[in-house]
Amino acid sequence: MRVGTNVRRDFFLLFAWIFALPVAHAAVCDPNAFQGAYGFSLTGATTIGGPARPVAVIGRLVVDDSENLSGISSASFTGLIFGNPVTGKYEAHTDCSVTWALQDDSGALQHFAGTMSADGGRVAFRQTDPGGAGNGILLRTMDGCSLSSLAGRFQLTASGRTVDVSTAVDSGRISVRGVLIADGARNLSFASGPDEPALAAGSYEVLDDCFVELVVELPGDEHQAAARHFRAILVDNGREVLGIQTDPGTVVALRLVSK
Repeated sequence: MRVGTNVRRDFFLLFAWIFALPVAHAAVCDPNAFQGAYGFSLTGATTIGGPARPVAVIGRLVVDDSENLSGISSASFTGLIFGNPVTGKYEAHTDCSVTWALQDDSGALQHFAGTMSADGGRVAFRQTDPGGAGNGILLRTMDGCSLSSLAGRFQLTASGRTVDVSTAVDSGRISVRGVLIADGARNLSFASGPDEPALAAGSYEVLDDCFVELVVELPGDEHQAAARHFRAILVDNGREVLGIQTDPGTVVALRLVSK
C-alpha cells in the first residue's frame, strides 16, 4: 500500500519537530551569574595518591569578574583534616557549563567541572582529575554572617566512614539523621525523629566569613550519644549548611537543610 504524499510530509515534519525539542529547550546562562561568594562540599572516594579512600571537603570560594577564584578549603582524607588557602582560574559559558582549576599553597593543582543554575546560585560539579571525587555541590553564600545567621529547624544528615589514622584504612560506617535546632544564640538541640523530643545537644559559633564551628552530641554505636565536632559553612541565605566532621579518624560529611 502506498503512503499518501500528505501523510509522508506530516510524518517528516513531526520527526523533525521531535528532534528539534532538545535544542529548543537547551539551558542558557549568563556567564556573569557565576560571580560572588560560594560555599562548597565535595564527597566520594578518590584514588589520587593511592588506593581508593573516602574523602570529604568543604570550603569557601570567591569568584570575581576577571575569571579568578580565591578562598579556603578543608579536607578530611585520611582521618585527619587539612586546610589550605586556594587560588585559581575559571571559565563560565552560556550553556551553563563551568570549569575551574584550584592550586593550594603546596603547589598542587586540581580541576573541576560542573553545571550551574540559570541564576548562578547553585553548581553541581565533580573533580575531573583521574580518580577524583564525583559528588560536589557549590551554593551561594553571604558576604558576611553573624551568630543569628544560623537559626531554626534543620533536617540533619551526617554520613561517611571511620578511618584508622595510622594506616588510613577504612574501618566502618557512620550514618546519622534527625532534626537539629539552632536557637540563634549558640545553643543546639537534637531530635532523632519528627515525633521525638528535642534535647539539648551542644553549641555553635558563627564566624564573620560564614564558617561555623559546631559541637553536637549525636547518636553513635548502640545509640549512645557522642560529642562530634564539625566545621561547616552557611549557604543559601542560611537555609542550608555544608560541613565535615573534624574529629580524628572520621571522614564524614554534614548537611543541614532548613525545614
